Amino acid sequence: MHNSRRTLAAVAAMSVGLSFLTPGAQGAQGAQGARPAGWSQTKKIVLDTSAAGANVGADVPGFPVPVRLDATNFDFSQAKPDGSDIRFTGTGNTPLPYEIERWDAAAKQASIWVKTDVKGNNAGQHITMLYGNPEAKSESDGSKVFDPKDGWITAHHLAETGGGQYRDSTGNGAHGKGVNITGDATAPGRVGPALKLDRNKSEYVLLDGSDTSKLFNPLPAKGTFSIWSNARSHPKDYIAMFSKGESGFRIHYFGAGPQTEPCIDVANYDWCPLPDGPFTKVDNNKWYHFVFVLDKPNAWYYINGKLEVTKQDTGAWKTTGTEPVTIGNNEKTPGSNSRKRSFDGMLDEARILGVPKDKNWAKLDFESQKPGGTFVKIGKRK
Repeated sequence: MHNSRRTLAAVAAMSVGLSFLTPGAQGAQGAQGARPAGWSQTKKIVLDTSAAGANVGADVPGFPVPVRLDATNFDFSQAKPDGSDIRFTGTGNTPLPYEIERWDAAAKQASIWVKTDVKGNNAGQHITMLYGNPEAKSESDGSKVFDPKDGWITAHHLAETGGGQYRDSTGNGAHGKGVNITGDATAPGRVGPALKLDRNKSEYVLLDGSDTSKLFNPLPAKGTFSIWSNARSHPKDYIAMFSKGESGFRIHYFGAGPQTEPCIDVANYDWCPLPDGPFTKVDNNKWYHFVFVLDKPNAWYYINGKLEVTKQDTGAWKTTGTEPVTIGNNEKTPGSNSRKRSFDGMLDEARILGVPKDKNWAKLDFESQKPGGTFVKIGKRK
């Protein structure tokens, strides 16, 4: 499996901007590698998994690395106004798939996802960003970063303004729509803008058709579900960050206190693995990263990259989930709010994979996106 994933990543990379790396069209750039003709600027981006960085000891192939640019580390005047000349390369100038989530040259802010193989316990690995080509056209493509061939089912950045469509980056077409959301329902997130929900208005995002879509039915016996959450309040039991009703997966609050739990349905009951001892208290007005991993009969739940609980259940696995997938609610009927479990606060990066990710992935996913992290190191603007 490891080798096949690397092959898939390589095939995807070959289709992304290969033309700009033709032999004989390169000039020397020292430690940052050769620069293709037409691109006037390069920037080295170090990915540090050593103890001084993400502190991840094993390799994580095909990982979506977030690259954040601002006025301190990037001169936006040297790139095209819409960022369409941005490219990324890896070892040997291999083109890397990338997706621009946000590019705002006026505000000097950009958020980009780059797919690459990450080595564990390594402080010297890097990727290279190319820019400064007035003739280049954008090759941003989320479906090559969050590739369904790698197990991706959905990947929602939740960066859109207003209550329209919330785009699924995987190419699977599982787009969300805002329910009761009006105006600019965004706030600063972990990577780019986040979704801001008001419980008093019963706001949430519905993945339209997810109650019957083959993407979610049957439910996976193997899978990974993740989301960032920052609650303003949670005054009622079982307020949900991410769920498929009561007939599928859930990441929600356990009661009205500071404990959260993941759930999946097996046979005729909900299986919600909780720790037997102390639990991580999830306070209001703070960001938390949740990852729920299933590999029947086992389950793992991570909070901020740390294992919260792991348990096993050998009961029969329920394979049909008749209720919709919602971000910021737990709903029975698409478009309604009958359970009154809508979220209050901010949510970011809601994702589903049909494969179980390990502890290294869970930790790197948190470390790469948390504010002030030391995994992605971009040199200051000169």
